Amino acid sequence: MMKILSLHDFNSPSFDEPTSVGLIEDTVHYCDYEDLQHDLQPFAKYVREYPEVSIAPDTLATRETARTMCSGDLFLPVHDSIFKKIASVWREKGLAEAICLAASTDSEEVTTVVHWIATRLKWVLDLMDKGIYQREILPTSGSGSVADVVQTRDWDSSLIRCLSWHPHCTRLAVVTRDDRIRIFSQGLPAVPILRHSAQKSVCCISWRPFAGKELAVACHGGVLIWTIELGAASNSLSHAVLLKQRNHAPVTSVTWHPQGDLLVSCSPADTNMIIWDTSKREGVPLRRVGGGGLCFTRWSSCGTQLFAATCRNIFRVWNTGVATLWHADKWTVPNGRVAAACFGPNLTLLFASNEESATVFSLPLQENIFDVKKASINDAKMAGPLIDLTRVSFSTDDDYISVGGRVVAMEWDPTGRYLAIIFQDSPCIALVKTKVGNMSQVVDIKPACLIEGFLGEVPNCMNFYQKCDSSSPVICLTIAWSSGRVQHFPIVEKETAPLANTTYSLPTHSFSMRNDTFNVDFNATYS
Repeated sequence: MMKILSLHDFNSPSFDEPTSVGLIEDTVHYCDYEDLQHDLQPFAKYVREYPEVSIAPDTLATRETARTMCSGDLFLPVHDSIFKKIASVWREKGLAEAICLAASTDSEEVTTVVHWIATRLKWVLDLMDKGIYQREILPTSGSGSVADVVQTRDWDSSLIRCLSWHPHCTRLAVVTRDDRIRIFSQGLPAVPILRHSAQKSVCCISWRPFAGKELAVACHGGVLIWTIELGAASNSLSHAVLLKQRNHAPVTSVTWHPQGDLLVSCSPADTNMIIWDTSKREGVPLRRVGGGGLCFTRWSSCGTQLFAATCRNIFRVWNTGVATLWHADKWTVPNGRVAAACFGPNLTLLFASNEESATVFSLPLQENIFDVKKASINDAKMAGPLIDLTRVSFSTDDDYISVGGRVVAMEWDPTGRYLAIIFQDSPCIALVKTKVGNMSQVVDIKPACLIEGFLGEVPNCMNFYQKCDSSSPVICLTIAWSSGRVQHFPIVEKETAPLANTTYSLPTHSFSMRNDTFNVDFNATYS
């Protein structure tokens, strides 16, 4: 049995002012602030291809140039009568949405009688939709609030709220506290800034695979799908479409299927998980009783499994394969809820709860199709402890650094070789070296290093550069620090480790938009 890794196994972080700048051949390199841009630094040659990003507080919420204009401002609206709008919504989206529109309209426009009937009908619809398991209002702070469930440390006050690398090109999207999205691309000096009237309280962003210019944004009022035109002459042509469903707000997580054809969104105020067909602007709600609202979702790299974490101790792993209708396996954690989770190669799932003495668990999900023996109780899937994250203090004569405790976020690089962990009350990121076997078991785990920023900095969020393959000797972890500094942390090994054998390929499927809140048929064709 493999030994459980402890934070005691890590080497002590540096207590000097220099920051960690790279892990090269198992050696941590440090650098002073004045020398960060020096080309002779050992780490410099590994990060030249990545765009330089730094967000200063005085750049937020300032007057933008014409290139940041929302495309909706370029066209004059058409003013139809309210009854024509209601009839159009009824025809396109159904009676329930038409009732909601009538109820939200001023009574003087639709007459007092129609408004009175619409508000009562909407109240009945909300009652039926929410049931006894739905929260009426999310707390503004503390447990269960948006800041508590998102995977960004100090989300309310951080300069950078989330960032995301495109999976197929060197393009980085950065969301700042003023809810503007800045797009940094290799070879493009101009930085487009995306803003929209509905783009408020952004919690998560996700690039659409196999579509270089589409970005999904989780906002307070729904999901924004940006189509981004890059270049000085075309930035103003970027436009966004808002996807909304009744009682599905605020949205805290958006995740694309690895094929890029389906988008999943979730909200801690909604027990439904919405599967969107963005081309039709339609969504199918998937509901399961128990666990309350949903915090976040994660797709496996092969697209056959979907992880969904609730606001309580329940989480589910959905089987999304093409052979059967979607169905979910229900799991529970002993205390709290799942704070972070990520998939690695070969359907290996790692997750950690939000309790103070957190533990990272490993859950193998891949089936052994060559095992012809009868199943026994010993063959049952079980989540095994992998890393003990009990708080550890490293000290010198006059100072100490605490590492561990409650987990805010975890990221696993696409090759399954490195796992990065951000804690709520630690200035360091724990970087762990992992190795995944063919049957989705973690067969080796060892400490890599503790990544620390400059004096006073703490990590807010992070993302691995996803364009990793077996021929690339460099893995890059991009970190947003509390100062607004965005760091590209290169991880370089002596030899390129081969990518673990993945026995799955992305399934080809079509998606049927049916009013079925429990099953999604991927074998059906579009109607």
